[in-house]
Parts: sequence; C-alpha cells; structure tokens
Amino acid sequence: MKNSFLLFCILPCFISCSNDDSDNDPNPNPGLEIGYPQEWVFTAGGETTPPTDPSVAEYDYIYTNGSAMFRDNILKSYPLSDLVEEEKCLWYVAEAGKVDGKMSYTIQLNENKSRFLGVGMSSNKEEVHLYIANGILVTPVGSQSYYAPPDGDDGAEYQFYIHKMPSVNDVTTVAIESAGMPGWFISDSPPGFNYAQNIVTFQQSKNATGAPKWQCRGAN
Repeated sequence: MKNSFLLFCILPCFISCSNDDSDNDPNPNPGLEIGYPQEWVFTAGGETTPPTDPSVAEYDYIYTNGSAMFRDNILKSYPLSDLVEEEKCLWYVAEAGKVDGKMSYTIQLNENKSRFLGVGMSSNKEEVHLYIANGILVTPVGSQSYYAPPDGDDGAEYQFYIHKMPSVNDVTTVAIESAGMPGWFISDSPPGFNYAQNIVTFQQSKNATGAPKWQCRGAN
C-alpha cells in the first residue's frame, strides 16, 4: 500500500517535468521529421498575419547579392520558381554533425555551394548579423571534392540548429538558431539606423517557441 501511494505521488511530478521540457523546444531532434538535404526559400509573414485582402499579401524572403545578406518582400501570388531565377534566394540545407550534443546544419547558396551562411557581430559590435562567406574546398584522396564551412573544425559560426515548429497552412515552419551563438535566431527585424534597413539580423530568444519563425518553401 505504501509503495502504491509513493508511486501515485511521484507520477504527477514526472509528467509535469516532461511537459516543461517539451515546451522549451517543440522538436529537439528535427531530423526525425524532416529529411535532409533540402532546397528551400525562407519566407516570413503573409501566412501568419494575412491582410484583409489575401491577394495583396506579401512574404519577406532572404537573399544575397553574393557578398551580403538581405531581406525583401514579394507578393504571395508571385511564383517562387521565377523568384529563384531572378534572385539568389534558394538555400541548400544539410546536416553538419552534432554541436554540443545536438544535430547542426549548414546553409549554403544552392547555385554556388562554396558560399555558406554564418553568424557574426556587426561592424559596430552592437548587433548580430547574418553573413555569407566562402567555404574551404576539401579534396579527399580517391573521393569527390566538397566544400566545408569557412571555420572548418575551429568553431560553429557557420552551423545552425533548425527547430521544427508547428506548420502554418501545411507549410514547413522552423526557427533557425545559430550553433555558434546559441540563443540567437535569424530574424526578419531590421537592424539599427547605422545599417541598410534590409540587412538580415539575429534576435535573441530564450527558446525556439518565442523566436522568429520562417516558412520553408520549395521553388517548384
């Protein structure tokens, strides 16, 4: 009888602790639900806050001019297949091994996989920005050459944790956290007045649930 009473007391506590852990990260192992590699256009807005007239809803999307990272917007009705032909906005996302016990991912420009996205401080050291840089060409003996992140094995500035969030209108939705600067997530918020207002920044958040969300869209 005493053992039954003890189990009855412990069980609610165990359930409560399990629920608290899951609230901090909806999916601590996103690879179980999403197969990699993927080719995605990252968009924000439109789906989560549609205006009264859906025909004029816009997305923000992330693109590069080859040397810096920017945001722009486009009508939801515009074909993404056309957008990726006009802008460098299609990203190749692949597993990159574990960082601090969690699977990390690299994000490369799909049309030029020598270019990797990474995190870094702004020039005035007051903000955290998204950067793009050349990777390292690796040529193993007897194997095909490939590109490794610019920092090689010396850091995780070019690796990310991808947190699978609840889908929005059946569109895969994620929060993208820097593995090199944990707690900082790619954001669609503008930078300070010292910078072009479409520069891509990071936003600090205690967990993925409260972080900025991105929809992951195929170009076809």
